Amino acid sequence: MEISILEKLACPSCAGGKPAPQGPAAAGPALICSSCGTAYLNRGGILDFAGGVGRPRLLSSQWAMEFRPIISLYERVWRPLVTFPFSDLAWELETASKFLALSPRHDLLDLACGPGNFTRRFAETVTEGAVVGADLSLPMLRKGARELEASCVKNITLVRADVTRWPFAGTSFDRVHCAGGLHLFPALPEVFASIHRSLIEGGIFVGATYCLVDGGAKRKFQDHVSTAHGFHWFRPEELRGLAERAGFTGWEHRTRKQGIVFRAVKE
Repeated sequence: MEISILEKLACPSCAGGKPAPQGPAAAGPALICSSCGTAYLNRGGILDFAGGVGRPRLLSSQWAMEFRPIISLYERVWRPLVTFPFSDLAWELETASKFLALSPRHDLLDLACGPGNFTRRFAETVTEGAVVGADLSLPMLRKGARELEASCVKNITLVRADVTRWPFAGTSFDRVHCAGGLHLFPALPEVFASIHRSLIEGGIFVGATYCLVDGGAKRKFQDHVSTAHGFHWFRPEELRGLAERAGFTGWEHRTRKQGIVFRAVKE
């Protein structure tokens, strides 16, 4: 395991200790916190910092992200089809790429990376820096690990992470990207604050999510999805407020249909 990756990790159990290697990477705990002794497993190349997260509620959004038939179709079928009524996946990727303004030596955290469909694209530019793909769904990450094995991309580390127990150190990344997760995260002010803390000065946070509409059949559908699946729809001013209260400046956003991609800067 590269030292550069270890420096970007922080123990979520004691919120300050540094995980360090213990024994062979393929067996037993991959890392143990130097302060509290909490062990974190290496699950086939995926560093598991989420621990014993309970099983998701049946038919919830997180349940869908761990349902193997959906995972097998997610990147090429499920995600494009689910996105299409509300946004445009190619537009999201193009806009996020412009906002991120990546260079080869940047260090990037791709939060809620799923199987790594955006992560791998970003890593084509970040050829000398470290790329970390983080997600709560272990089955999604395992699908991502198989995709990485079949590709030529070698600079991506996959981490199972719970955003409410942030496992990344301060000032560790030049860029943080999050698409497909903000509308499902609990405790959003804390998530924005954690992202801000983990960015270097001048670092950029780019997010993509979906906007609330004001009325009609689409609003009724949005209300139903919110009630049934805990899905949060945003107004642009709400996202901007979350970013500014976390300390971000330089707000900029683009919208298409109900999709929104935004950029915020840590100064």
